[in-house]
Amino acid sequence: MLEPYYWYVLYVKTNSENRVVQDISRYIAKRAFDFEFDPFCPESEFYYRSKAERRLGKTYRKRPLFPGYVFVETTMPSPEFLREFGTYARGSDDVIRILRNGNSEYVALPMDERRRLEFLLRGKRCLEHSIGVIVGDKVMVHDGPLKDFEGCITRINRHNRSAEIELEMFGGTIKAQVALEIIEKKQ
Repeated sequence: MLEPYYWYVLYVKTNSENRVVQDISRYIAKRAFDFEFDPFCPESEFYYRSKAERRLGKTYRKRPLFPGYVFVETTMPSPEFLREFGTYARGSDDVIRILRNGNSEYVALPMDERRRLEFLLRGKRCLEHSIGVIVGDKVMVHDGPLKDFEGCITRINRHNRSAEIELEMFGGTIKAQVALEIIEKKQ
């Protein structure tokens, strides 16, 4: 995507994220904008405990990282985006609203939040699983996107190979479930 580019966030009905992404793609194709667009729903891997799938080597599946949110990466500035996609959002049964930064007219995700997400997603649209160890009361992540983000981890479920992380996003703190495999626990 050409610079400058923005990430806008639509708050949508839960479980309609993929339908909204497809609907936005059709809307963009119909309108023939002079801007680049990439609608997406960031995903997160999760451990899937089906014996049949584990035998096939498929131990992880994907689900929305932020249920109820759809992102639109585009070169379109905020005023035009609000004008064009405000009409789209009002006409959609699945879109609740376009997220804004406080009371301002600026609707794009702030640069620091966007960069944090881009770093975690590693240039992909999916937060892959991480691998770590527990030493005493601390989690040390050795591999994966959560490396250097140990401070964001609030809870670990070793049985489901998952962790709950907290991120400063959308003007508040958002919790997300991510895949974290703990391979060892040391005292």
